Amino acid sequence: KDDALQSAIRIGKLMFNKTHADFHKLQVLNTALGGYFGSRLMSNIREDKGYTYGIGSGLVSLKHSGYFFISTEVGVEVCQSALNEIYKEIKRLRDEIIPEEELELVRNYMLGTFLRSVDGPFAMADRFKGLLEYDLGYDYFDRYIATIKTVSASELQALANQYFDESTLLELVVGKIGRA
Repeated sequence: KDDALQSAIRIGKLMFNKTHADFHKLQVLNTALGGYFGSRLMSNIREDKGYTYGIGSGLVSLKHSGYFFISTEVGVEVCQSALNEIYKEIKRLRDEIIPEEELELVRNYMLGTFLRSVDGPFAMADRFKGLLEYDLGYDYFDRYIATIKTVSASELQALANQYFDESTLLELVVGKIGRA
């Protein structure tokens, strides 16, 4: 769109749902990439570069599949630069081990978020409904917490190489890609 002032960026791919063995570990990796305010995408593209007000990534679990996504909106004049920085952060996850201090922040954030998500009877019922929908056992949350606490940085790097290969990601830009 030639007269666009902003561009919406979406990058992602089809994935698996929460019944897959790698799902919990991938949630930790996703959180480091773009799943919370202190994430790499937010720190680089919002805080350092000032290209956007918000950027994030997520894993969505559907009944028979799932998907991974990165989402942001930027001014057209920084669109290409923002794309470059997004792919730079994905590459860093594949090429470099996440430092222990950063991984500890991600762990604490995820455990705190989980605790808030089970606060009260309605929240608990909603969580258990999610187990029924996917035919998961009651140990699902125990395994989730154990994974958060024990997944290693080298395991996360291996997952990044397995699932976040740039050639497997789909990219959609709606608006205009300005040249920086």
